[in-house]
Amino acid sequence: MIEKFKLKKAALIIPFALFVGACGVDMGIGPHPSLRQPDVANVNVNNSEKMASLPPREMAKGECAVFLWSEESARPLVYVQNIATDYSTMLIDNQSVDLGREQASDMVIPGFFARQNFKSDNMELSVRLKPEQGRNLYEGIKIPSGILTVKKEDHSQNIVAVSGLLGCNLES
Repeated sequence: MIEKFKLKKAALIIPFALFVGACGVDMGIGPHPSLRQPDVANVNVNNSEKMASLPPREMAKGECAVFLWSEESARPLVYVQNIATDYSTMLIDNQSVDLGREQASDMVIPGFFARQNFKSDNMELSVRLKPEQGRNLYEGIKIPSGILTVKKEDHSQNIVAVSGLLGCNLES
């Protein structure tokens, strides 16, 4: 009878120790404190650096432009394109770069395309956007999601998730 009690007691202690270790309760079991991941509250985050963004720009009366913001927490403006031109401005390595359009398809409205390719001397930009179905130029066209793919001359590639809008200055 004593043998059975010891076996049952051991069978209960092992699952309890595994449960306590999995819950992160420090009862002298589990990984050494130096091997544990730091608590979120103990992580030091430096917010003093401001995320780079394209500078603000004024739109002339009648001008329409596409504005795309990166899906990062700071939401920097990374892409602007006047739909009356074949050029876009992109923020690459914290610098404003002008790129000429090489190809466009999936026209949403004249001058605004869901798929475009741009090129400069040392890089290529692929723009893939999914604008909302409501295509009202007067209220603006929301772009809930998109992808910018930058391919550089050194064969490196950066992919940026974006969202934005197409807006027009119809009043000033």
